[in-house]
Amino acid sequence: MSFALASLQGRALASPLHVKRTAPRRGTRAVLVRAAVDPERDVILVSGCRERVAQCCVDQLSKNERSAGVVIKVTLPHDAYVGVKNPLNAMAKDLVFPDKPMIDCLGALDAVECVDESTDLFKGCLKDATGVILASEYAPTLLQTAVDLCDRIKAGAMPKLRRVVVLSHIGVERRDVDPWKFMNRKTMVGTGVIGGKPQPGGAPLDRWVDAEELIKATLESCGGADKSPWSYTIIRVGDLRGNGPTSVTYGDAMLTLVDNAFDVRMQDIEMEEGDAFEGFTKRLSVAVVMNRMLTTQSYRVINRTFSCISTGPVDRERRKGWDVAKGRSPPPIEDKVVDEELQPKEEEENVPAGAPVPT
Repeated sequence: MSFALASLQGRALASPLHVKRTAPRRGTRAVLVRAAVDPERDVILVSGCRERVAQCCVDQLSKNERSAGVVIKVTLPHDAYVGVKNPLNAMAKDLVFPDKPMIDCLGALDAVECVDESTDLFKGCLKDATGVILASEYAPTLLQTAVDLCDRIKAGAMPKLRRVVVLSHIGVERRDVDPWKFMNRKTMVGTGVIGGKPQPGGAPLDRWVDAEELIKATLESCGGADKSPWSYTIIRVGDLRGNGPTSVTYGDAMLTLVDNAFDVRMQDIEMEEGDAFEGFTKRLSVAVVMNRMLTTQSYRVINRTFSCISTGPVDRERRKGWDVAKGRSPPPIEDKVVDEELQPKEEEENVPAGAPVPT
């Protein structure tokens, strides 16, 4: 069964069935940059594959010519392999495995293997890992994966590590102003559970910040930017939209329709260093950007933080022929588009060097 067909029957994503248009770009210069990953040397760990951004990362890493053939390990918690009672049939005796379709689909991709984090095999993967992508969409989960990663780095469990790419959220440096202030409000989780102790919740931007600062602090503990054997890149995104290549089994029907329309209308991106923009970001575009942070040899991305949003709507001609619900998705953005966005903007290039004129 093809990856695209299997995704329509399970929880995983699928690949685009038609790739026939590329996004026209504005007149900024593109820089040819060779890939920095080697199939014979590199092993990439991808965390967060129960969600669509990480699934798209794995899918595109496997298919992009710059990373094709590189060993990709999809790291999953142990409960992804544990069966649960059938929620739709109280009389059923057989357990169901909700994550099995996703595991099977990702595992069918070239050079991709799903790994249980509780096994010895996972420990072996840590020793060989040269790149890590943390792409959990849920802030508390992302923070926990960052904590686990940093603990393993400090313990010397990842001696070959060279690159870490982390998903974050725009607005983390603007948490004291609206709309970010409202978005970051604190709540309590589990207050309605009898006998359960309420846990702090909400404040997602605080969690994103904690994850970012933890990665930066761990780099400093490894000798700083000058001496550390590994480096990071943080990609801040807006609220995530889009179903990835083809995934129509999530959420309610109306949200699915909104995501499908977003995939078709918002095919371009805009990037800036630091915390910028307001808006939404397409999941598939996020995956391509995060992957490019691994495959590029540009020094501009080393230990830097970038914001990325989707822009559009694109013109009518580029919207023709796509139907995400039927598996006909627009192609992902190309690496050269990301490279163009990473180049210094005109206003940055024209800033004169030296001290300002005294007044």
